[in-house]
Amino acid sequence: MDAAHKYYYRLDLVYGIWTTAIVGGRSTSDIQRTTNTVAGVSLGIAVLQFIMSTVFFCCFAIASSRMTDRLRRAYLSSVVHQDAEFFEKVGPGEVGTRMIKDIASVRAAVGEKLSILISSLSTLIVAIIMAFSRAPRLAGVVFSIIPFSLILFTVVGQLSSKAEARLLTVDGQAGTLLEQILSSVRVVQSFAAEAFLAKKYDAYLQRLQKLAKWRSLVRGIELGVANCVTSLIYSLTFWYGSKLVVGESLEVGLMFTIFYNMFNALFSLVNILPHILAIKDSAAISAQLLKDIERVPTIDVCRTDGAKLWDDEKINANIELRNVTFSYPSRPDHKSLVGVDMVLEGGKVTALVGASGSGKSTIAALLMRYYDPSSGQLLLTGHDTRSLNLAWLRSQISVVSQEPQLFTASIFENIAYGLTGTPYELPSNPSEAQLQDARNRVEWALKQAQAWDFVCSLPEGMDSRVSGARTGVLSGGQRQRIAAARALVRRPRILLLDEGTSALDSETEQRLMKAIHKEQEETGMTTILIAHRLSSIQNADRIIAMSNGKVVEQGTYQELMALGGVFSALVKHQTSAAQPVGQEPKSSAQQDTIPATSFTLPQLVKSRPDSDASTVAVPPEALESGDAGEAKAPGSLSRRFIRLLSRYSFWIMGGVVGGMAIGASFPIAAWLIGFVMRTFSIQDDDSRLLREARKWSLWFLILALINVGTSFVAGFFLSAGADRIDRRLKLVSLISLLKQEIGYFDKEENASGALTAAVASHANNVAAAIGLVWQQLITATANFLGSVILGLVLSWKLTLLGISPVPFIIVAAYYNIVFIEKYEREAQKPLEEASAFASENVDAIKTVAALGREEAIMQQFDKSASKHAAKSRNLAIGALGFGVGIGSILLLSAIVMWWGTALLIRGHITLSQLYSSFEAIVIAGYSAGRMFTFIPDWARMIRGFRSVCEWEDRHPDVAVLKSTKLMTTEPRTLEKVEGELVFTSCSLKYASRPKPAVCDVSLTIKAGQSVAFCGPSGGGKSSIISMISRFYDPTTGTIFLDGQDIRSIPLDEYRSYLALVSQDAVLYEGTFRENLTLGETSVTQDQLERACRDASILEFIQSLPEGFDTSVGFKGSQMSGGQRQRICIARALLRNPKILLLDEATSALDAESEQSVKLALEQASKGRTTISIAHRFSTIQGADVIHVVEEGRIVESGSHAELLTLNGRYLDLIRSQL
Repeated sequence: MDAAHKYYYRLDLVYGIWTTAIVGGRSTSDIQRTTNTVAGVSLGIAVLQFIMSTVFFCCFAIASSRMTDRLRRAYLSSVVHQDAEFFEKVGPGEVGTRMIKDIASVRAAVGEKLSILISSLSTLIVAIIMAFSRAPRLAGVVFSIIPFSLILFTVVGQLSSKAEARLLTVDGQAGTLLEQILSSVRVVQSFAAEAFLAKKYDAYLQRLQKLAKWRSLVRGIELGVANCVTSLIYSLTFWYGSKLVVGESLEVGLMFTIFYNMFNALFSLVNILPHILAIKDSAAISAQLLKDIERVPTIDVCRTDGAKLWDDEKINANIELRNVTFSYPSRPDHKSLVGVDMVLEGGKVTALVGASGSGKSTIAALLMRYYDPSSGQLLLTGHDTRSLNLAWLRSQISVVSQEPQLFTASIFENIAYGLTGTPYELPSNPSEAQLQDARNRVEWALKQAQAWDFVCSLPEGMDSRVSGARTGVLSGGQRQRIAAARALVRRPRILLLDEGTSALDSETEQRLMKAIHKEQEETGMTTILIAHRLSSIQNADRIIAMSNGKVVEQGTYQELMALGGVFSALVKHQTSAAQPVGQEPKSSAQQDTIPATSFTLPQLVKSRPDSDASTVAVPPEALESGDAGEAKAPGSLSRRFIRLLSRYSFWIMGGVVGGMAIGASFPIAAWLIGFVMRTFSIQDDDSRLLREARKWSLWFLILALINVGTSFVAGFFLSAGADRIDRRLKLVSLISLLKQEIGYFDKEENASGALTAAVASHANNVAAAIGLVWQQLITATANFLGSVILGLVLSWKLTLLGISPVPFIIVAAYYNIVFIEKYEREAQKPLEEASAFASENVDAIKTVAALGREEAIMQQFDKSASKHAAKSRNLAIGALGFGVGIGSILLLSAIVMWWGTALLIRGHITLSQLYSSFEAIVIAGYSAGRMFTFIPDWARMIRGFRSVCEWEDRHPDVAVLKSTKLMTTEPRTLEKVEGELVFTSCSLKYASRPKPAVCDVSLTIKAGQSVAFCGPSGGGKSSIISMISRFYDPTTGTIFLDGQDIRSIPLDEYRSYLALVSQDAVLYEGTFRENLTLGETSVTQDQLERACRDASILEFIQSLPEGFDTSVGFKGSQMSGGQRQRICIARALLRNPKILLLDEATSALDAESEQSVKLALEQASKGRTTISIAHRFSTIQGADVIHVVEEGRIVESGSHAELLTLNGRYLDLIRSQL
């Protein structure tokens, strides 16, 4: 690689020899002989250049890819081994951004950028050595410009680094918010929060844009300095050189050798400037990556020290807390546990109960050593857990949480992950016997977890794939049962159920608890139950009641009931549903006369969505006018790209004009060179020579000053325009994704982590190309066109032959960009998969830690990475194109020297025309070749912009009708909504399931009615809610709202009538106020407090330092599940909907909170239609109609009392909860 450039810049020497022969008055034959030699040497160097350029392009591309693969692995390895405190500040979105966008920037920097930097530095060094060896005085004077330039670059570079560091911090925060939004699309769409969250995301982008302003300013200054000193080289060399020519008889040819040595040295400096900037940016990124990589967590799972206890399987695991006090690092002033003393007896079942936020889950977190006590001790069989080997400790405990996290893999793999750290852990390449043993264990665990039947009904049984990040089509209960199987498969010493059965129906929960008790009796397993559903803990050996971080009561179920204290009060809140069971059942005659539900079918024509319908409106607050229309505008990629640029025409055109002015300065310099050569050909008039030399030196000085202004304008304006385009593309990408149907996000390739990384990287690639890369391309293009025009004007004969290699350059460019883009596209897919994999595992980092899967994750990452490799054939063809383009420039020089000399000898051109044309043609060829250094950036830009356009153009499957075949006018907007819903023969089949989730359901939900759906997990209840929410449209059948097909109502209008509280409590980064209002500005403080009071969360919020303006933190991770759920309920109540949808809305609440929220919901339900899904029958017994759903069908319907008299499935479900 270095050899290619050293040979190339030996042209400085042969150019001097050639010039001496021509200017020195030699004979025609001597001039021709010297020219032939020079042209032959140039031709040989062209061949070497082709070979070496091809080799260094391939080598650096491969080396950078391998190096960043290792960097990506090191970063992921460090992240998955971090402690919980680290993840209070770093979210999955930021990790995804680092994994793909930031590491891709490092790859570009150490690949093509570093290769060009090294080659240019070699040019700089060789040119300086050659200059000082031939004419040290002239070289010394001209060289003084280079240190001056470096000092300026260093000072400005320091400012650039500081700006870049601030940019990286905000960029990570923006990535985290983006991941939160994309991982909770159901909530976003149901609350029509697209505009608010897009605006919130845009606020981060706006901060980035403001910070980037300083970076743009710095880059403009750097570019101005670089191009100024380039012209100064001309001025200083010709001024001082003329004195040496006259006073010390310096050969003119040698002077030009020194000139071109120094000119090439400075040209190399200018050429590497954008690459230096990219490398500096990469260095700042690398510093942040290395900071995370080198961070040693306080609680370090990688440490191999610490005790490993029992070898005897019969030893029981006693757990004791001694005077434990604890505060979360993010809330040091709030004590979650205060002086707690308790004993969890080994081999027994201990239940922890209490109100939400009382400290139950905190004890679980301390036991898993996600955190250590602030004071006090947590002991396992008498040993402080801090003295135990952390990996061993976690391998002894299995956890089932309230919000179970599955991974994107098959059900078998998800459960087999529970074998990690046990003797039965599957190796990366298991034998047939090992695999069969694991399958047997997984099957046993599924049966224990009451999940075997529903898993067998899936298309591929245990081998059916599920989507991670809770975006798949499995119900909450099904996910929880798979998580329970994962916990049981390792047959742990300690089983911790943190609301681990909250999503299960009572029958399933009862069977699961029996299986757990049986396992506990057989193995001596210590079981810890954290539950709000108190029926699940009746058989516990000991129950500990907590309140405000303290233990208030403990004893057996009977002892605590007899005590009549806190626990007894909690139980009484949950027993109301059981009372009617004791009533005498009605006679059979009465049972037979229960009226069937009557259904009404509005006389409307059933319609289907039009694929061209519009959906979510673009938020006017976040985008400038015209976005919505532009999103639908057809056109080729190039036309759309031009429209994008036209939106920022002020910045783009300013940069273009500046870049063209820089480019024009080089042809002007070439033109002036002709006059300079004519001046130095003066033989007998030294005073005239000096006078003319000073004049042309002054013109070059003026050109240098002009270059300062034009370069600053080009650098600053294009960089600022690129930052605005980056902001716009990220925002348009988010809005385009949020308009997609839920099924789009259920696909594995559209996981939230992959999309988060793609949004960031695609926009960044486009912006990077439009910024510095465009400035260089525009300058090079202006160089080329201006130089060709100048050459044609001066000597068309010389110019036409001289630019003959340009077609080779164009063809080479085509092959280079096409095949490098293919190579980049192939390399991009595994990067996006790696980012999605990282984001998913970081989002589930507590599950990863609990399973001890840190090393297994890295093995899985390595295995996946080894499967994906970009085809080296595309890289090789692209590199050949690069080599041909670079070699053609030297071929061009040889042709111009030979043919130009011939024309001069024949008298067809003058000396000044020869040298001006030579300079013009060489500059044209050099400019054409210079464009090749940015082809990888161009390929990434095309790829990125095409991806954004594909998102923008995609029309969701769930769309809004603009018209139907039988409708001649636009669908009307409902003037008044009563809230009546009618299902007519509705079925729903997910693409990933062979059996329908909902089968031929027909029912009427009257306006203002309270309707509940209950039944076994996976029976189809949540699917009905999904159809009402229009997450999915029925496969067959129609749903009507007040007599109108819901598909004919604008989607945002329709969803404005609904409010959904789902089983998974979703909170976003920001304050409590923002999470409650989701951008609704008309909410008053009184309304806010009333909703929070009704949801029993007001007191908690007001106890915080800043009340409603307190930050919730990352996904509200420092709050209990019940607290998060109550905030979501308050958010729904604030919406004042016509239809309230409650999908297990109170599953995370303790009995007392549930009772108060239940009363609030009953109050809130007045005047609106309420549709509930619940497994706790105490929450639905007051519903007007209760539907029992099994296997997608409604098997029983009626009021609570009516269903009890049927003595059917409903009564069976209630009895199982007692």
